[in-house]
Amino acid sequence: MYEIELDYSPAYELITSLYFYINKDRLKIYELGTEWKKKVDERLSPAFKEVLKDKRMEILHRISLLVHNCPGERTPENFINWFKELSPIEMYDCMLPWVQDLPRDMLDLHEHLVYLFQEWNEHYFNHIDSNILESMEQDANKKRALLNKMNSEELVEYCTNGIHIQSERIQKILLVPQYHYAPSSIIDYYDGFITCLYPIELEENSPFIKKRVTHYFNSLSDPNRVLVLKSLYVKQRTFKELAEITKLAKSNLHYHLAMLRSAGLIRAHHSSERVESYSLRIGTIPDMQKKLLSYITEERL
Repeated sequence: MYEIELDYSPAYELITSLYFYINKDRLKIYELGTEWKKKVDERLSPAFKEVLKDKRMEILHRISLLVHNCPGERTPENFINWFKELSPIEMYDCMLPWVQDLPRDMLDLHEHLVYLFQEWNEHYFNHIDSNILESMEQDANKKRALLNKMNSEELVEYCTNGIHIQSERIQKILLVPQYHYAPSSIIDYYDGFITCLYPIELEENSPFIKKRVTHYFNSLSDPNRVLVLKSLYVKQRTFKELAEITKLAKSNLHYHLAMLRSAGLIRAHHSSERVESYSLRIGTIPDMQKKLLSYITEERL
């Protein structure tokens, strides 16, 4: 059984929000709509938006390791100032023993990242709703209280809404709440260590159904996805077995599985960096019915 650590600081979300902005157009499943992107675009200069197209930014999410090791109060400003003073060797030391090498152009990349963090923090993250940050901190505290009530595998699955990680090679998993990438999780595998930025759900104050509840029912709107659920009711299956059952192309099946996974209807079993198999989370179905009934019977209108 591996060790679990729950951590939170706004600096994590500074990086996650930037990573989401850069990758949003490549994502098929996300909760923040196009209006969010438009509002952010209005705050950013054309020159900065052009800089954000740099393909090297794929390593952004791995900077979570540095946030975890940042001393003192990890506000975005303090983290940026600390990060700015780090040498490549010091960055390497902070990431040991989990990262064995750094990119050869890390010196130039480091300066570039400092610029990105400063600009992003000034023009976007400094203006983020404080309720979002408070909700993430509260969620981390609630999940931390479950450390002695659930085993490691159960807690990871609960936080990620369906990712089941089981491996003798894993020594520790760092769980961090995040908002921008919801309903997906951002997982990075290192040597015996995993960082997992899991999604939280904010309360809606509108008369409309919560986005995640809507996503749940949308995930049931395709006959291929229902067929996947039906086949997983019989037994746990591999991707290859599901492809043979559904007769779908790999890319299409990956999308349908992602829809079901992000809705919490299926469990993705990891024993390494790849998903080994899938199983049905049958308990999610009555739970979601209760959430829907609770929502539509609330006297908000």
